[in-house]
Amino acid sequence: MSYLYYILPAVATFLIAIYAFFKDTAASKTSVLNWVFVIVTGLLWPLTLPFILWKKLSAVLFQKDDDVAFQFRRRHII
Repeated sequence: MSYLYYILPAVATFLIAIYAFFKDTAASKTSVLNWVFVIVTGLLWPLTLPFILWKKLSAVLFQKDDDVAFQFRRRHII
């Protein structure tokens, strides 16, 4: 049962990496090196998963909304 604590996050990380890999139009889907990278990403999930989550959360939490910033500046012009 304890192996599930390694397998489930590894599968989740692998699925996230596979999704990003197929979403990337510039990546060659026939390159062996790209597939090795995706597999290693899943196997080393204790290192890669925190970085993936940090990148996703920082993009959401610290995003710049230029339209709101423009409206804020426009309202305060004297």
